[in-house]
Parts: sequence; structure tokens; C-alpha cells
Amino acid sequence: MRSASATTPVTADRQFSIRLPDGTTCEGPVVDLRGVDTDARLSPAVLDTAIAAGCPTPADVPRVHAPVPGPVHTHVSPLTPEVSLDRRAALAAVAVARGIETEYDGEIRATCRALRESQPEVGAAELREARRRAAEAGAETERLRERVATIRGRVEALRDAGDGPALGAAEQSLSEATRELSEAATERVAADQRLSLLEARARDARDERDARFELEDRLGNLERAAREVQVETVEPEFRDARRQFASQISAVSAANPAADSDLPDALAVAHIAPVAAPVVVTAGAAEVLGGPEPAFDRLEIPVIVR
Repeated sequence: MRSASATTPVTADRQFSIRLPDGTTCEGPVVDLRGVDTDARLSPAVLDTAIAAGCPTPADVPRVHAPVPGPVHTHVSPLTPEVSLDRRAALAAVAVARGIETEYDGEIRATCRALRESQPEVGAAELREARRRAAEAGAETERLRERVATIRGRVEALRDAGDGPALGAAEQSLSEATRELSEAATERVAADQRLSLLEARARDARDERDARFELEDRLGNLERAAREVQVETVEPEFRDARRQFASQISAVSAANPAADSDLPDALAVAHIAPVAAPVVVTAGAAEVLGGPEPAFDRLEIPVIVR
């Protein structure tokens, strides 16, 4: 197990430490775990997860003290001879990590702000419930209105007949029915007002939805245009670095199939990006660069070789 070589320039921003499940602690910028016994807890995927997780972690998994991985990290770690790379997405991530601005950034921020401020649509279920309540309130009001009319007619008839005892009971029933009608009418007004409000919001929401679709389309176009500029900005440097890595791979091992894979691309991306968190490099990928220390020297990023 090795740390940085004596000839490797060590800078503070490239230093990191890793505590292994057995309690051993190693420090970088280069940590070589090729000599550690095979352990599923030290697989490249687990190590990469530990780098992203940071601290604290359970005692039985690696714990990495290092800067938080940036936007490029997921594109280049782990580095393996079989790595698959979305070149344009990776180069856009490099540009973001380097703080490269474009002429579209202001419009992108304004469009995102407009999308956040757009009103949410009225839910179909909410509108259906409002219509149901308005219909029920209307039906109940009409039922009570008919009942009041019927009782009022009975009261008038009993008054004309001079039937005092029956008239008193009928007037009491009329008073109760009138009170119930007043309450139902109030509820109907409230239900109708809420329904009108929701229907107006639904009409506005349809217009808002169309405007939102336009904003989303605009944002997509702006982001694509910005990404194009970002990629074009870093692509010349990437191509130079890729040629150098492909040449280095071929020099270490003539006709190495890795030279025709995505590995040179991934190495070039890692090299030109401001990578502060350690990148996991498999033994096979390190070997095509000449070993752990040469891999660090050529990539100029902290590495964990496994």
C-alpha cells in the first residue's frame, strides 16, 4: 500500500485520507489499494460511493475525508478500461466546474424564475368536488324552498280556519324550515362562489399552461445553446489531452485496445477538469498509464487505485 511518491508534488487541495474497514488509514494524493486482499467493501463502486458520501459512515465501509465531488466526478469515476462516456455531457460538466459563462445564462436564469413563479393548475379532482358541492347545495336549497312554501300555505289555511292549536305548531315548523332555508342558501352562495373562482382559475390555468409550455421549450433551447457554447469552449483543450493520453496508452502497451475505447476520452476529461475529490482508478486503467504515481502525474488529480 503506497501514498504519494517522493517525487510527486503534493498540494493541499489534492490531499485526502481514507479509512478502510479494518481500521487502516491511508493518505493521498495517491492511495494504492492493489495490494489489499479482495474485499467487496473495497470494490471500485463502493469506493466511489464512499467518496460521494463523505463522513460519517458506518465502521464497516470505507470512510473518505476529501472535498465534495463536483459535476465532473460522475463522468470519470471509476476510471476503467471499459468506461463509457457521454462526451458532450462530460465536457459541459467540465465547463460548469470551471465556471465558464455563456451569453445565454441571464436568459436561462430569468426563464427559470418565470417557471418557478407560474401558478399551479387547478386539480381536476378539486374542480369536480366543487361542482358536486355546488350542485348539492343548490338541490338542498330548492328542496327547502318548496318545503317552506308548503308549510306557509298550511299556516295561511289554518289561520283562515281559526284553528289556534294547529296554527301554533305549523308556525313553529315554518320558523324552523325558514331557518334551514337561510342556512342552505348561504351555503349555496359560498359553494357557487368557490366554483366560480375555481372555474376562473382553471381558465387562467389553461392559458398559464400554454405559457408554461412555451417557457419550458424556451428553457430547453437556451440550455442546449449554452451547452453548445460550453462544449465548444473546452473541446480544443480536450482534444489535445485526448491525443496525448491515447499516445501514452499506446506507448505503454502497443495496440492496446483501450486506445480505441472511451478511456482516452475519460482521462482527458478528468485531466482538464478542476477535480478535487479523489477519482477511483482501476488497476487496469492505472497500468496503461504506467502505474499509480504516473497516473497521478499525468492526470494531475487525486486517485485511489483499486
